[in-house]
Amino acid sequence: MQKIVLTALTALGLAACAGAATEPQTQTLVGEIHIKGNEPFPTVVLETAAHETWELVGMPLDEARSLVGREATVEGTVVKAPGPGVWLPSLRVRGTPRKSGR
Repeated sequence: MQKIVLTALTALGLAACAGAATEPQTQTLVGEIHIKGNEPFPTVVLETAAHETWELVGMPLDEARSLVGREATVEGTVVKAPGPGVWLPSLRVRGTPRKSGR
């Protein structure tokens, strides 16, 4: 009986930890801006020097078009972090991307 109660409490504790709210993670990325896909569903992405590709959520398409092929610095909140099972990590853009170098 004690083992069952202990197992149940452990399971509840793990479930509580998994469901706990986490602080949004902010990130600054530097890379080249591209637009992938076609109308009506174009996707603005940034490719880093390490060849990681991030979707830039909330970046206006006209703004992205003016930066295509240029290196930019983008700040924002991580929506989907890179990891196992994540095809395209995404970043909710905050503010206007700044042109870098080139």
